[in-house]
Amino acid sequence: MNINKAIRKQKKSIKRFMLSMGFIFILLPTVAYVSKISSWFLIIYLILIEIFIIVAILIRLNRETLKFEYGSRLKIQNGILGEGYSIDCNKVKAVHSINRGKALEIIVILKSRFRNKNIKKVDSNFLKDNNWANIYFNDTKENSKTEYYYIIIDKGGYIKYKFLDLLYRNCIKADFTEEAIKRIKEYRIKE
Repeated sequence: MNINKAIRKQKKSIKRFMLSMGFIFILLPTVAYVSKISSWFLIIYLILIEIFIIVAILIRLNRETLKFEYGSRLKIQNGILGEGYSIDCNKVKAVHSINRGKALEIIVILKSRFRNKNIKKVDSNFLKDNNWANIYFNDTKENSKTEYYYIIIDKGGYIKYKFLDLLYRNCIKADFTEEAIKRIKEYRIKE
């Protein structure tokens, strides 16, 4: 699968969705005005439909948006309504990916939080939910009593493959699991 082609298709799909929703958003009140509808029931119904259209647009944009840039630090915005992270690449300990097709999840384990309130601490619940992390931390946790933190990147569609490749290029001290390396290879095959 050519990931760059999938990213282009994803962007075109978002544009088509936005155009169709925008067209419906403008068309419905225009038709109601031209036909001179004066029923309160239909006007309230139209307002509810308009609200649902706005909510659908926001949900879709939130689900499909992942912005990241690398300067002196890696800055990530996971969704339009979501969290913003600022990460020092030297503090990245491990990277893992869980493949669910377009719904790829990237889990980044960090050595420090560095003024990011949205970054969660690795605890027993996280280790219980993620078997790979439990195996990974058996050696690391016992030898050093350092606290680790994690973030989960779950929005952005196929753009996450590009983000994973950026992590691989810039976080040279990080350990990448086999699953993460497979996703990077998928991205780089036909780049």
